[in-house]
Amino acid sequence: MIRKLLFASLLMVGFAGFSQTIIYKEDFETESGRNSWENVDRDGDDQKWEFYDDEMPAFTGWYATSWSWFLEAFTPDNTLTSPAINLPPSQDLLWLRFKVGAFDEELYQEHYAVYVIPANSTFTGNETPVFEETLDAGYTETAKNININITSFAGQDVKIVFRHYNCTDIAFIAIDDIEVVETPGLAVSDANKINAQVYPNPTSDFIKIKGVDNIQKIRIFDMNGKVVLESFSSEADVRNLPVGQYILNVHTDSQIISKKIIKK
Repeated sequence: MIRKLLFASLLMVGFAGFSQTIIYKEDFETESGRNSWENVDRDGDDQKWEFYDDEMPAFTGWYATSWSWFLEAFTPDNTLTSPAINLPPSQDLLWLRFKVGAFDEELYQEHYAVYVIPANSTFTGNETPVFEETLDAGYTETAKNININITSFAGQDVKIVFRHYNCTDIAFIAIDDIEVVETPGLAVSDANKINAQVYPNPTSDFIKIKGVDNIQKIRIFDMNGKVVLESFSSEADVRNLPVGQYILNVHTDSQIISKKIIKK
């Protein structure tokens, strides 16, 4: 574990907050907090998520990492699952937030997904993620801030699952500062998420995005987490994709908005 840290690059983070109520928070700083997460090696390569206490600009103190290479290539399918979280039956917005980074500016294409599942269930791998991406940069100097709207789960007892998988022979992914928050109003970034419209959906030919400023690119993943289409505009031609469900990620200059789409 100590040797692995020699390969780690610096990460740093900034997040502009606003009025909110914290429902759940985990920064991995306490042993009891780290031990409360279920850590599973699904692919049987004897590698799991690991916790490090290392002074890094992004993740000062403890943070979680999962590796796809260390002296040899791994094929990770590692899950890190939170304890049960009671989401209030709120009329406001509920958000899942966390920070993520990778190895460096050249070795960064780690793939991961995030799931929200019932607290009394066991993760099977067949669930639909609420968010999924292959990292598009290392985020070594500034960590990526992910914000996911989970208001649809209000009033439920849930668990959050982070899954590092569908990649190999890269380096590592790191996550930290996980929060579930309730917001009574909209920040600019939240307004983008609420106003984001994907149409037509279902579709047989084109997907278009409106209500989002400064779109840099669109990425579409199949349900196995593979990038099947990328577009550097506000629309994408999906005519050549097989019929089925997909996850669409809209990248702006400051955030990623994730939507489920159906190709008919």
